Amino acid sequence: MSLLVMATYPVDGGQVLDGEAVLTEDGRLIIDGSPLPASQGTYALLAAACRTASFLGASMPHALVAGDVGRGGGTRAAYRQLAEVASRIDPTVVVFHYMQPIMALMRRALDELASTCPDALLVADAGGMYAAKAAGLAPRFELMTPDVGEIGFLADPKVSHPAYVAHHLLGGGDFDPAELAQEARKNGGSSRVLLIKGSVDHIVEEGKVKAVIDEPSVPALEAIGGTGDTITGLASAFMAAGYTTVDAAVYAARANREAGILMQATPAMSVADLVGKLPEVLTNNLERWQTHS
Repeated sequence: MSLLVMATYPVDGGQVLDGEAVLTEDGRLIIDGSPLPASQGTYALLAAACRTASFLGASMPHALVAGDVGRGGGTRAAYRQLAEVASRIDPTVVVFHYMQPIMALMRRALDELASTCPDALLVADAGGMYAAKAAGLAPRFELMTPDVGEIGFLADPKVSHPAYVAHHLLGGGDFDPAELAQEARKNGGSSRVLLIKGSVDHIVEEGKVKAVIDEPSVPALEAIGGTGDTITGLASAFMAAGYTTVDAAVYAARANREAGILMQATPAMSVADLVGKLPEVLTNNLERWQTHS
């Protein structure tokens, strides 16, 4: 079983990196011998996935990442190599993460993956999720990990970007992520499973709430960039190790919160502090979570 993560990192003209991701003891992320800049998004997802895979005794994630500062060149470069990489490593889980939301490229990518690794489970967050939903491809995904500001986008059938979501689907006094998840499912804007991230996490399977996680409450995590990306990395690594998608989502949401407690989170901390606590969190809790799931 293997995990493939396709994403970009914020370096103008940065090279395409294609290889196993390795997280060193001091928190540096190395891909095919090259260091990845320690940015919040792609670094956070891959670092969390590395720590989780290592704990589970699973293969390290394979990364296909390219430098892109919003012009789309790196996104296109990564997409051009996706079919060859997928054919070479035969992943069981493929994650689309930070990238320009180019619908045509997403459509072509899913067609290519249907030929190279038809049984792979697809996961999307950030720009990958925007492209999948806007292109009408969300139902082909196994898991999406929107935050509470993005679930309205998935529920709104009329828009192709979160900036244009109808006002009544944004947060308010009667904001209900579970209801919006059902709307997203009905309107074709949802993956099979959703992990809706927020002060309260909702795990929804085929429109039905399977778990609600609100403890421990660690408000400071909201102020630390990348802590939503670590949840996606955790869940993807669990899935690649053979856990069901719902269990993977539940354990990911719980682990993130427990790491926040262990690190005694403050807004001055970084996502690397959270990632560093994941082995201890999983050692202390995973067996108990599995027993009571």
